[in-house]
Amino acid sequence: MAGRVKFWLVLCAFIALPHSNLVAGPAPGDVFREYTWYKEGGDAGGALRVGGRIGYEGVITLPHDFDLGHATKAEVVIEKILCHDSTRGLAIEINGNQWIGIPEADAITYPQREYQHHIYPVVAIPLSYLNQGKGNRFQMRVDTEHPWDWPQNLIYGVHFRIYYDPAKKPHPTGMITSPALGSELGRQVRLEAEAQSPNGRIKQVDYIGHYEDVNFEGDGNYVQWHYHFFHGKIMNHIGSAESDPYRVTWDTSWVPDQRQLVAVAARIKDSAGMIYLTEAVTDLSFDRPGLSVELCKPYRIPKKWVTRSGEKEQRFDVTGDLKRAVAAQLVWSSWSPGYMNGVYVNGQKVFDAEGPKYQYYAHRVTLQDISPFKQGVNALKTGKTPKVNGKMVHGMEVNWPGIMVLIQYAAKQ
Repeated sequence: MAGRVKFWLVLCAFIALPHSNLVAGPAPGDVFREYTWYKEGGDAGGALRVGGRIGYEGVITLPHDFDLGHATKAEVVIEKILCHDSTRGLAIEINGNQWIGIPEADAITYPQREYQHHIYPVVAIPLSYLNQGKGNRFQMRVDTEHPWDWPQNLIYGVHFRIYYDPAKKPHPTGMITSPALGSELGRQVRLEAEAQSPNGRIKQVDYIGHYEDVNFEGDGNYVQWHYHFFHGKIMNHIGSAESDPYRVTWDTSWVPDQRQLVAVAARIKDSAGMIYLTEAVTDLSFDRPGLSVELCKPYRIPKKWVTRSGEKEQRFDVTGDLKRAVAAQLVWSSWSPGYMNGVYVNGQKVFDAEGPKYQYYAHRVTLQDISPFKQGVNALKTGKTPKVNGKMVHGMEVNWPGIMVLIQYAAKQ
């Protein structure tokens, strides 16, 4: 029991710990709403261009009817792509109030503006900056200083999250009923929850986990509550359900072996837009006989990783016995992968191309042939994007933390 209490205290401290001047987002037990905005259609896959020479809209008026009754705090979540390297100084202004700087992710090598990234910073905003009802407005900017006179970030979503006093605000409630505290998780894990709300029907239950996994969040932190957003919709979480018993099957066959215990929580959203984050089920561990999964974290990440500018190379280390390896995955996020030109491991091409041009894309490529891999240090590179009709094209941007590698082994090591 003492071990469980210690783990829970450590987990709560992690959740509450500010990251630079970022805030950590929702914690178990929180009650909140999310008012999300993103650009419908247009170029760059529906992105807001901030800075640059074309297409920036300026002040944006939100259509939402903000509810500030019994509100306790507020924050804004930004779906941000670096886009043009060396862009700095992203900031947001709300309803004519003081500009708020959007900090960089500390785990990205400084200066972060030199490394392609797609991150989701969460920044506290004063409640006094927001107005009850409709008509809230915001605008964004970046510094005009730029080495090639075209500073630009792309924004795929802006979320205003309002927290409420749970004792005063009617909200959904519930709990995870499966798995139970202290369970051992196999390859297929059944998650279920009880959920109800005084506001009406339950719209959706989203399961999230706190464990070590690939870093689609782009901030370089592999151990965290894993989920993020794209155009305001939750992505790369455990899964979602819309009807009782809100059942989701979690396939853990590519989840890395864990050095720490695992926790799972559920975001319960009702038809009125209220969200409750359940208390976490903790002390979970994996028991997957005959299966081991190694996460090989990339390092020596190149600056300005855009394939039009030439071959770019990173490193990753393999510690497992490759004689027992059965498959591998390459996992990364990119922008405009329609212009990629191959991925190579130790000089051998292992993958050609996938994905759209001028849009965000999340890659998870399974490799059955792992013969190019070797124990110890491995080199992974992307090919140079060739010219098209004699003209330079965009190329693929590989976002931080680079191309992550997962390796499945047939038995525990």
